[in-house]
Amino acid sequence: MTNHIRFVLSLTIVISWTTFGQGQYAEITPQGISTHNRKVETSYDQAKKITTVRLNPMQVYGEPLSSSHYIGGDEASLSASFTFSGRTLKVQPKRVLLTLTSTSQDWKYTDYRKLTALVDGKRLNLGPMEHLPLFKVHATANVNSDDYISQGIAISLPYKRFLQIANGKKVQMRVGPREFKLDRNHLEALRDLATLMLP
Repeated sequence: MTNHIRFVLSLTIVISWTTFGQGQYAEITPQGISTHNRKVETSYDQAKKITTVRLNPMQVYGEPLSSSHYIGGDEASLSASFTFSGRTLKVQPKRVLLTLTSTSQDWKYTDYRKLTALVDGKRLNLGPMEHLPLFKVHATANVNSDDYISQGIAISLPYKRFLQIANGKKVQMRVGPREFKLDRNHLEALRDLATLMLP
């Protein structure tokens, strides 16, 4: 197992632990970012002594699963996060985890998961996204929709590469069979997350 895959899996486990479980071990504190309606969450894992700063998922294509208009179509959201030791950031983190969560009626990201970005006309080959160790098959409440599958894929990006994307004016991303645009609100949210990486 490469160091890259180990990092993605380790960060995924930390995020899952702090987000979904063990209330006596995790303390979650929302931090407001004025232009993005409190979309950044900070959590501290007392057992591991690790803080996770996570940008809540942003819809990048399709109709959101929570929408009453969702009828089983293809949709996905993007989030970003970083971790550091202790409760106070003292050293700038070197990497950012980008996570894409897809919901559809079939597997969208099984084999080909290479992520590329076109940032202000410059192509960035970012590498393959790795499957997260969790997926869900849901029965929908909408009688017009079939069951759907949620799956997550993630990639660990160096800080400078992340900044290239966040500071772009026109950003198109492509992974597997899908291409999507990051709009102004997406990019502002990524920039806001980047500012929280400065000690």
